[in-house]
Amino acid sequence: MDYEALRNAWRSNANAPDAAASAYLLGEAQNTLVHRSRTTRRMLAFAAVMLTIPLALMGLDMLTGQVDAIDLTREWGLIPFALIPFAALIVIARRASPAARTTATLLGAFHALRADNKAAQLRIFIIGGAMLVFAPLLYVLLGQLVATGKMAPHEMQSAGLVLGGALALGALWMVIKLVTKLRPEQRHLDALIGQYKAHIGS
Repeated sequence: MDYEALRNAWRSNANAPDAAASAYLLGEAQNTLVHRSRTTRRMLAFAAVMLTIPLALMGLDMLTGQVDAIDLTREWGLIPFALIPFAALIVIARRASPAARTTATLLGAFHALRADNKAAQLRIFIIGGAMLVFAPLLYVLLGQLVATGKMAPHEMQSAGLVLGGALALGALWMVIKLVTKLRPEQRHLDALIGQYKAHIGS
């Protein structure tokens, strides 16, 4: 949703848009909320599937007793390595995935959009926190794989560079999104809510 255009439309009507303008603004806000809610649910479902597959394969490997079966006494790093992303996913699903709700007023729509924005920022902080725990654990796990003979030292270096680089790029992308999109969007919505309340109170 173009929040600058929304703010301009609000201002162009002297903070008191007519019925047609109000209906348009309300419709745009509702469409944005529904689209974001659906996108978030799809991403959570996709992440759950992607996290479950390797966990299931790891369990199958242990149950079938393969030659290179996982030894959790020596490769215990796999446990938090597998559970941390699941924990982050559960927290996001419960705390940072608001369902789209219908509202009949512009003020209600502005508040819903701001709540959605705050949820998006919270998702970034949850994922960022998980990544901070994940990064040193990755180094521990790679060391355990080398110690058990499942990875050569030079492979550990390559894996560390690739996986560490992926974590760094992911963190950079989240910071850019937070600074260039979510925070400006929050400022626009705060201004719209303030102007609306000032108009109602005048």
